[in-house]
Amino acid sequence: MKKLMLLIKLLLSLPKTLFFNFKTFPFRVAIHLPVLISYNTKISNVRKGSCIINSKISRFMIKVNFTNGSDGVNQSLKNSGFFCIKDEGTIVFNGKANFASGVSIRVDDKGSLVFGSNFDCNRNCFIACRENITIGDNVLFGWSVSIRDSNGHKIYNILDNTIDKNTEPVKIGNHIWVGANVDILKGAEIADDCIIGFNSCVTRKFKERHCTLAGYPAKIVRENVGWVR
Repeated sequence: MKKLMLLIKLLLSLPKTLFFNFKTFPFRVAIHLPVLISYNTKISNVRKGSCIINSKISRFMIKVNFTNGSDGVNQSLKNSGFFCIKDEGTIVFNGKANFASGVSIRVDDKGSLVFGSNFDCNRNCFIACRENITIGDNVLFGWSVSIRDSNGHKIYNILDNTIDKNTEPVKIGNHIWVGANVDILKGAEIADDCIIGFNSCVTRKFKERHCTLAGYPAKIVRENVGWVR
């Protein structure tokens, strides 16, 4: 029964998958259908060249809003997704990537969003990029992870009207496990081989490898840690 439902979902998703691939990639790439995008994903503002793949092309190597993620996670929420690349924004894939159901990705202005190879995120994740967000290889997101590299709105000093810097790049290293319900905000940096604990908020740069970061805001709570999927 599960295989049958998956086949039905695949058939329903083919029109949107065809549209997305031929809308965003050159014909020589699009013909291979590298991106599988679910029928219940809203696509907005994509254009030729807005998505780039810097690796060997294979069919359905990038799945958007198609898989269900971990069993039992947020099943009461809608499975619809959102994929938007506005203005001169770009999304770069350096290998295979999987975004489970409920994913929302938004790139504004000249934002550059980069995913390393073997990226995997669970249900209901949100990524908003206005300047630059770079995610390394072999990164795993839990459910309901939120990442943004901007304040979203202008913030200013009421005494002299000076405006705060609205954007600052976010960098997530290689082999990072980001736990569920984690927020990663503008200017954050996470070194390779780290773990981000459940319900944490990363607001600054962490240069130390093999650490567990946790808390709101996050701090180093353990050193010399490793993890495997």
